[in-house]
Amino acid sequence: SLIRRRQPFILMAGALFLLGMIAGFAAVWADPLNMHLVLPAGMANAVDPAATDEPRGDLHSPLISTEIFINNIRVAMLVFVSGVTLGLGTVYLLAYNGLLVGALAAVFMQADESYVFWAYILPHGVIELTAIFIAGGAGLYMGYKFFVPGAYTRKRQFLRASKESVQLLLGTIPLFVIAGIIEGYVTPSELSLGAKYAVAGGTLLLLALYFAYGSLRERSAPSNPNIHLPR
Repeated sequence: SLIRRRQPFILMAGALFLLGMIAGFAAVWADPLNMHLVLPAGMANAVDPAATDEPRGDLHSPLISTEIFINNIRVAMLVFVSGVTLGLGTVYLLAYNGLLVGALAAVFMQADESYVFWAYILPHGVIELTAIFIAGGAGLYMGYKFFVPGAYTRKRQFLRASKESVQLLLGTIPLFVIAGIIEGYVTPSELSLGAKYAVAGGTLLLLALYFAYGSLRERSAPSNPNIHLPR
């Protein structure tokens, strides 16, 4: 129900990420040396498209899964809490993370390794990005309510928006748990690339079914005219 009501802000968060991704891709595609301007120094120096075919099954999956889970929660918290900056911090973080993904995509496409690159990104990325967009949409909504308070004071509307946005943020935690497990166990595994794409497609289908089920359930719920939402 909350996701449906805040859908414009969630879509806006996704659009900001996509714009950053396009910008990062275009910059590196135009000049590969721009990779060192777009990506952090440690990441730029560590990128090696030729190494994507090496098996990663020797990684300690439980440890990796835990670290990834904590990092994903941190990112979601940052884009959410940045809503306190009237949404400006949220806009920056969403666009910047999209910039990084776009730059990496260009690097691997130039090396003719796009199929391998996305096979390591999409299995966990579908759920992970969905959760980040939801958290980012919650942050953008807080900033919006400060600028457009409506009939109430800015402080009151901001506090109401914050309370509702926290509910959205908490709802993303199970998604991050699932994404962390996939990134810790499926992504580094020796499964075929086709199988990893199948996992990505499966997560996308399950998300679509979940939201479709929620929408149908909400629409079919009987309305009670005697119940009024508190102001």
